[in-house]
Amino acid sequence: MANQALKGKVIGFIGLGLMGQAFSKNLIEDGYAVSGTDPSPSARRKFKKIGGTPLSSPRSVAEEADIVFISVPNSKISLQTARGKEGYLAFAPGRAPEVVIDTTTADSEDTRKHALLCKKKKVPYLDGCVSGNSGYVAEREGLFLIGGDKKAYDKIAPLLGEMLSDQIYCGSSGSGAELKATVNYLTTMGRCVISEVLRVGLRCGFKKDFLLDALMRSRVGGWTQFRTQAPAMVHEKFSNPMSTLVVQMKDIQLGVKLAGRVGAVSPVGKACIPLYKEGISAGYGELDGISVYKAYLDREKKS
Repeated sequence: MANQALKGKVIGFIGLGLMGQAFSKNLIEDGYAVSGTDPSPSARRKFKKIGGTPLSSPRSVAEEADIVFISVPNSKISLQTARGKEGYLAFAPGRAPEVVIDTTTADSEDTRKHALLCKKKKVPYLDGCVSGNSGYVAEREGLFLIGGDKKAYDKIAPLLGEMLSDQIYCGSSGSGAELKATVNYLTTMGRCVISEVLRVGLRCGFKKDFLLDALMRSRVGGWTQFRTQAPAMVHEKFSNPMSTLVVQMKDIQLGVKLAGRVGAVSPVGKACIPLYKEGISAGYGELDGISVYKAYLDREKKS
């Protein structure tokens, strides 16, 4: 059910990939009118099939929707959606959206540039990064990490509460992006940690299920990421990605970049990056991010 305070609002999406589609489907089921755009004809067709109204450009979304979400591959693309004659900030007089929420996993410097562009047009902008992949989002599980205009956040917090199970207001523009990069940095390094531990155990000669059972029953078994990813790794189930290896590569690079920007050392992250690069070079880029495990297998074959 649509929130009563927001009932009748049109929700717009710029970007209809895995995340945009997951959010859109739930909002449509809740009774909201949802419009959206994406450069991919296939994405627009899927969006129309679930009950959305496909539009031609970011500008058209901004002019038709009251609340606009951005969900694109990276913050450079997100900035591009704001600019130019068909950018969403080129809206006609009197047709500005009430608020823009950027769910893109972003470089916080780009987020702050984006916020300034919106401020010049008097459009409240929030970095509304999401902790959780599209599979979790489809189940309304996940965490919004919000930075930016506090009044705008307070206004749409009830809507965000319908979309995901939790939310945190982090502070000024860019703070949501920074906390998201920190969270993702942990999970991308975690994939390598899990892969490495599994390979050690398996190379000792332990059977897959025996090793998994032992690790699950140990103290590490309480680590949610381990419990969800380790079985898929050892049984090499990498198709139907919730987040691809290419995306994970972007995330770990953002983590290392953020560490350098704030003066934190990052030896573990820097050691993990070559494994992601090798996986992508070997053709695993569009598989699930846990396929970094295959980079370990490839190294073993070469040793």
